[in-house]
Amino acid sequence: MSTAVPEIFINYRSGDCKDTAVAVEQNLSARFGSHRVFRAAKSIRPGENYRSGLASASSGARVLLALIGPNWLDARDRNGNRALDDKDDWVRKEILNALASGARIIPILCGRKMDRLPVGKLPPELAPLADLQSLTYDAGSAEADLDRIAAHLVTLVPGLVDRTTPDAPAEAGVANTVSGPVGGNSVQLRDMTGGSITTINGQTGPVSAGQGDQHIFYGDGTNYIAGKNSGGIHQTFGAERDRNEQR
Repeated sequence: MSTAVPEIFINYRSGDCKDTAVAVEQNLSARFGSHRVFRAAKSIRPGENYRSGLASASSGARVLLALIGPNWLDARDRNGNRALDDKDDWVRKEILNALASGARIIPILCGRKMDRLPVGKLPPELAPLADLQSLTYDAGSAEADLDRIAAHLVTLVPGLVDRTTPDAPAEAGVANTVSGPVGGNSVQLRDMTGGSITTINGQTGPVSAGQGDQHIFYGDGTNYIAGKNSGGIHQTFGAERDRNEQR
């Protein structure tokens, strides 16, 4: 698990709103980044201590989404007792951790037919949940419901940006600007591999920027002209050589 604690914690009971938890987490991760949204099955990797992972994430989150379905209130543990009354029940402990840390807790009612929590049926420690304003998620209106949940999260978590909105800031691009007069070519580079670039300004004669010599001359009477020549060439040498003379 990442050392940075995700700002959004998905609290749910696997026998109640598991599919909703997956849908909500995946949508919010796409909007805000996976590292900002905690769901136990996704965020705790094999071999990590799940107890410390759940405790740390539920205590450090800024917002806890408590997903509440038809079986949430009366779900039973392995001994047949109500799970919410068990001090070791993780759904209960995660909510209590968030209450203790001062995080914002938002009940998410799974389905349009879900009623608000009755305070008289909650364990005393969880009674504050009954007074919290809730949101609804229903498969029949999933897109609108997720938009509403995401919009509230943006206002609650500093720096949270919905990347799927049209006006979301894009990644910074590259902009090149050349100011002032330019009398020749202008080149702007970032990374360059596989060679080099040579720039020569104001040349008045032959120039070679490659490897090796540009021209090789040897022997008597060698002439080479690059550019203008208006006066001709006049040369005087010693005794004339026979063209057949061996060098």
